[in-house]
Parts: sequence; structure tokens; C-alpha cells
Amino acid sequence: MDLTPLTEPLDQAVRVTARVAPALARLKIKRVIDLLNHFPRAYNQRVTISQLKAGMYASVAGQVVSVENKAAKRSRMKLTEAVVSDGTGAIKAVWFNQPWLTGKLHPGTRIRLSGPVDYAYNAWSIKPSAFELNPPPFEPGLEAEYPLSDGISNEDFVALVAAVINRAELIPDPLPHALATQLRLMPIGEAYRHAHAPKHAKALDAARLALKYREFFLLQAGLRLRRRSEAHDAELAITVTDDLRARALKYFPFEFTGAQTRVCGEIERDLTTPGRMHRLLQGDVGSGKTAVALFAALLMLDNGYQCAIMAPTEVLARQHYANISAYLKGTRVRVALLLGGMKKSERDALMTDLEAGKVHILIGTHALLEDYVKFKKLGLCVIDEQHKFGVAQRATLRAKGNRPHVLAMSATPIPRTLSMTLYGALDVSIIDELPPGRTPVITQWVHRSREQHAYERIRAELKDGGRAYFVYPLVNESDKLELKSATEFAETLKNETFPEFRVGLVHGQMSTDEKDAAVQAFRNGKLDILAATVVVEVGVDVPEANIMVIENAERFGLSQLHQLRGRVGRGRKQSYLYLFGDPKTEEAVKRLNVICATHDGFRIAEEDLRMRGFGDFAGTRQSGLPKLHIGDFDRDYEALHRARMDAGKFGEQVDEALIRTCLELHFGCKYRLLDV
Repeated sequence: MDLTPLTEPLDQAVRVTARVAPALARLKIKRVIDLLNHFPRAYNQRVTISQLKAGMYASVAGQVVSVENKAAKRSRMKLTEAVVSDGTGAIKAVWFNQPWLTGKLHPGTRIRLSGPVDYAYNAWSIKPSAFELNPPPFEPGLEAEYPLSDGISNEDFVALVAAVINRAELIPDPLPHALATQLRLMPIGEAYRHAHAPKHAKALDAARLALKYREFFLLQAGLRLRRRSEAHDAELAITVTDDLRARALKYFPFEFTGAQTRVCGEIERDLTTPGRMHRLLQGDVGSGKTAVALFAALLMLDNGYQCAIMAPTEVLARQHYANISAYLKGTRVRVALLLGGMKKSERDALMTDLEAGKVHILIGTHALLEDYVKFKKLGLCVIDEQHKFGVAQRATLRAKGNRPHVLAMSATPIPRTLSMTLYGALDVSIIDELPPGRTPVITQWVHRSREQHAYERIRAELKDGGRAYFVYPLVNESDKLELKSATEFAETLKNETFPEFRVGLVHGQMSTDEKDAAVQAFRNGKLDILAATVVVEVGVDVPEANIMVIENAERFGLSQLHQLRGRVGRGRKQSYLYLFGDPKTEEAVKRLNVICATHDGFRIAEEDLRMRGFGDFAGTRQSGLPKLHIGDFDRDYEALHRARMDAGKFGEQVDEALIRTCLELHFGCKYRLLDV
């Protein structure tokens, strides 16, 4: 398969002027295939003026009848207005702050106009997004408009595409022949032609559907290839006996829930069979994910391997270290903590022991990614809150061992629909059961008029031995946002609202020692109230805290509100979440209603997905998937889901070499095997 005509540098395939070349570079268009994969963002309808409809995005052509500059009535802007006629009617074109146009537009000049049209006061008007003087013959139909940068016009780009569009016939089709026949999709070369220069709307729709489906199928097939490549790797297949399993469970001062036991079984199967484990462990805050991860680590340790646990914040890393150290107290297992601010002498001594195999479990933040961190025999990487680490960071940690097992954890539930598609290369385990004794947090949305009543209920709880978080969206007062600030309101809480109680403050701009001291004082009962920003979202575990107040709750996302709620409800006392705020939008009202109505993290995640959309929720940069050329995770879910199902159904018929070639051709060699 000769792909040279597609991978040929564009400036060798066609004439690229010195003016256009920098613009193409900014668009990252270097090869012919890059140009063909740069699809239009919109399609103008080429019509006569008599065929216009209000709200249409259209292209019309005619002669300039008149042109003049005017001053806008309600601003200092200058308007340039030109009346254009095509014989079937007239339309007024309006430009803002471009008075020089009167020097180019003269009565009798031929012009083509593209942009949104409107009809008001018995007249048509257009605000041109593009125009062309003395255009070629104008034929009704669809006209592509591309996302471009300064230095290249739409006409320039159309001409470049036209010069190479015949090469689209050489683009390999990733679909197995039987699947392509079954789906009756437009052939790939024809689809490219109609996507760039459609003859009519029906052909355009068929072309875009065919290309979107193929793009999704290629990604899903690539994810499956990655799993297949690891399926027969037996190097890390460990041995687990009944005795080892029983000894590992004895380290925990509680019985695992049924969900934890089920997930431990899934992980054990991964570790004892050929292939690398690449599993995503999901579960609400407090469901026992860390205990499950430690169980997996103990199985690996008994087989002579080391374990790394990486957390996104020092607060969370310290919590993992404290909890795991407590579980393993009195054993020969050495647990160590690596943080960025350690003294060099202390760090060097720790690294020496790590490389010698004397440290069995190393817990840390991004510091684990440093070059000086070298394991003797790393067998398991646990990545907590995995979505907060980039693809390259996760890969760097894995590279410190010989392709170790990976257990990614997330307390931010990922919707099932999303995990089925974007995380297709991961096995997913869900802890959907909370430990005994955990009572649901009573959640209430408090309007401003009811704040004082809520304060009295909080005061009663504090007098009864409770402790409260007050969470604010900002650290300092902002002139731009009328939001309450943690620093200001810590003082208000201390001096006015709750003067009889001890109030502390923690926020992201404090030093690590200051934050730790504040949290420790709250944990030890030396503070009754902790005013905080979202730094308490993860990693702060104070079972005695049973009250949380979130100021300006409408400013927080659904998943973040759910995460914050997880800071309370960890002890035996009934816990409460009070959401203070007066949302001004329908979406903000819906978020608060949802968080009050349910504690089901997955239902909340699905609602969050519906409100925010796939791309915003997932963040493809973090997921490891490449940027799509034509598909859209938000709008094209049905095609994405169908492609995933078909990639599994026709998996045995997929040409592995072809898929690798297509991945490299369309997305670059770093996506030869997708890394999520």
C-alpha cells in the first residue's frame, strides 16, 4: 500500500505561496492528508436573493448598486453599507469599522457575499463573514466554509483542496469488507469529495456520516488492538493462594463489602492470568477504593514486586500514607512517602532504599515522575483520581517498571456511556456499595432569605459536638465576581456568625505546612469550623465532620458538588450539606435540584454529562484520545456507540496492519497504539 501521495509534503504536491504557508503551518497542515482531514465548519447555501430565507447562512452573488459609509446611531463605530442586486432581488451588506471598503466596492462591481442573512423592514440584509470580488460563475448549491487563520482566505483553501481531492481515492478504508457491505456507507474516497464539495444536502449528510463512523471505528479498533497486544504477556502473571488471600485480608480492621469483594476478585483474575491489568476502579467517596488497591498491592508484594501509588495532591498522598501505614503497622512491609519539598538528604536515602527493593510501597504526588525515582521491580501502579493526570504523566510512571499492571481510581464517577466509548481500552470495576454504618447526607438548597435559619441549625449541631466545613469558590475578594471569599468570610464566621466557636482557614495559596496544620487542627478537634476553598475536595478525611456549607453553590459543577459532599457522612452522626446560593440560570437551578435529589454518583455523572457534553466532561487531552477530525463526542454519540459495537462484533475480521497504518496516517505515529 503506497501512501506516498497522501503523506507527501503539501508544498511539494501543490503550489503554496509565501503568504499562505505560515497560515497552513498554524493550522498544522503539513501533508496532503492533513489538508484532506481539515473539514469545513459550515456550508453556505448558494442561492439567488429571491430564494433567501431568514436565518439562513447563505452565499449570493450580484452587482454592487450603491455603497456608502455611515456612523452607527448608538456607538462610535462606522458602518459600510452596500446594496447588491442579482436581478431577482436586492440585499444590503453591512460591514463594521471597515471604511476602506468604499475604495474597492464601486457600482457595477461583481461581488459574492457569504454570511447570515436576515429580513426586516421589508428588506434583506447580510453581515458577510467572507466576500469575493469578480467571482467565478455562480451556480446554486452548497459551498464549504473552513475554519482558518489569518493569511489564508476561504477561496485559497478551496483551491488547495480541489488540487488534491483526487488523492482521497487512495485513503485506505479501515472497515472490514463485510462490515462496509452491511452498512452500505458511502465509499471513503467519494465521502471525502462530497464532504469538501457537496453537490446537494443529501450527499453531504451521507458523506459526513460515513466519515464520522469510520473515524470512530478506527479509534475503537485501535483500542482493541492495544488490549490484544497485551493479552498474551505472561511476565507479571502472579500466583495467589487461598492462604495469601486470607493473610492479605487480615490486615484490614473491617470486613469488605460485597462490592469490594467482587472487585477484588476481578483484580485478582487480572493479576493471575497472562496480560497486563489496565483497570479503572470507580466508586463514590468512602466506598473503599484505597483498601481494594492495597489488597492488590499486597498480592504483588508477596510475589516480589513493588507498588507505586500516585495522588494529585499532597493532602491526598498524605492521607493514603497515613491510612496504609496504619493498616500495615507491625508488619515487615515498608511504606514510604515522597513529596516535592523533601530535604535532599532524606530523599536521596529513600531513593537508595527504593532502588535496592527495601521500600515496598511508595506513595507520592507528581514527584514520583522525576528521573531520580527508580524502582528495583515495579509491578503495580495505582493512580488515584486518574483523570487529573495527563496521558504523558501516566505513561511516565508506567515506564519506571517493565510495563507494570495499572489500577486507575476515580471517585468522580464516569458515566457508563462514556466509559464504554472513551475508555474502551480499560476494564471497568465499580464499587457500588458503601460500608455499613454510612448514612446518606441530608442535602438542602438554602435560599439567601433562609440563611439565618440554617445557621441556627448548624449552631445546634456544633454545640452537640459536630464540626463544619464552609467552602467558598474564591480565596480573595474579586471585583469581577460578586462572590464570598474564604479569607474574608473566615473572619466573618469567627467574629460575627459563630463567635463562640473556633474557626480555621485552609486554601490553595497557603504553604503545605500551613494547610496540613489547619487540617490537622480540625481533625484533632482544636477547630470547630474549617473555612476552605475546594482544596478539601479530595484527601481530607475527618469522620467527626458532619456539616458542610457551600457558598455560591451555583458556581460549582455537579461532580464537584458530589465530591465535596463526600467530605461529610464519614462518621456515625447524621450529616448535612447546605447549598447556599441564588442561581440565575435554568441550568444552575437544575444542578442544585439534582444534587439534592440523589446520592447516586453515577446518576449524577450521567446528568452532568447531559448538561456539559462529552468533550467538556471527559477532556480528550486527559483521556489520551487524539483530536477528532470530523466526529464529535457530543453530537455523534450514536455513531460512536455503533462503531464500538461493530469493532467488537467484527474484531476477528479487522486487519491489524491496516488499522495501525490508518492510525498513523490520520493521527500520527504516537497514536499507533492508543494510550488511555
